[in-house]
Amino acid sequence: MAATEAKEVLGKVWHFVLFGLCLFVQYYDVLYVNDVYGSPVPFKLTFGGRWKLLTVLNFMAHTVFFSSCVLADFIEGVLGKKAAGLRKVQDYVLVSILFPMSMIVMVVFWGIYAVDRELIFPASLDHVIPPWINHVWHTTIVPVLLLEMYMVHHKYPSRRAGLTGAITLGLVYLTWILIVAKVGGFWVYPFMAVMTGFQFVLFCCFTAAIGCVFYLMGELCNNVFWGPRETPRKQKKRA
Repeated sequence: MAATEAKEVLGKVWHFVLFGLCLFVQYYDVLYVNDVYGSPVPFKLTFGGRWKLLTVLNFMAHTVFFSSCVLADFIEGVLGKKAAGLRKVQDYVLVSILFPMSMIVMVVFWGIYAVDRELIFPASLDHVIPPWINHVWHTTIVPVLLLEMYMVHHKYPSRRAGLTGAITLGLVYLTWILIVAKVGGFWVYPFMAVMTGFQFVLFCCFTAAIGCVFYLMGELCNNVFWGPRETPRKQKKRA
């Protein structure tokens, strides 16, 4: 019992620390990261601004998620009220959106970086984006979510509902990339500019496939931490 209570307290501290870190990184990004990819026009002033980068969208999602965790902890721990609705939304966002998206950001970024960094993070960016913030954006995003899953029990939805959310998010972002390419006249990521149409389709299919795999990996990790999710059929048998 004492161990469980200690874990709950640690979880609340963890949420507060992560929320503070997210705010600091957002502050640093807005004030000091002024240009990306060496464009004649500052990247943030081009069509879509900074919100066309999946890295930025993903980290903003982290910020919103951990801020909601702090809010829920405050409602339950200080006000003594229930935050069941907010917790349910957090569960779905974490498992269906945040974890698969963070895995894609980390794996795709470092995978392309290992092949040819100029296609994803040109050397010219080293004087614009310091290494520590690069790792916060592209490396730590997955470990912090695994620790969150370990310290706080997040309930997985049905696999169909979870995968539907993950796939829908992917289609929405793909649509956004195509809109930027059409209206803005440029590709969000340099490696897309050197792809043929067929290669681009293959890349999208591959990303969608590994996104589904990453969702299942998150489900597996959650099962290891907290035990398998009970399906409605199992619950009926128990009753």
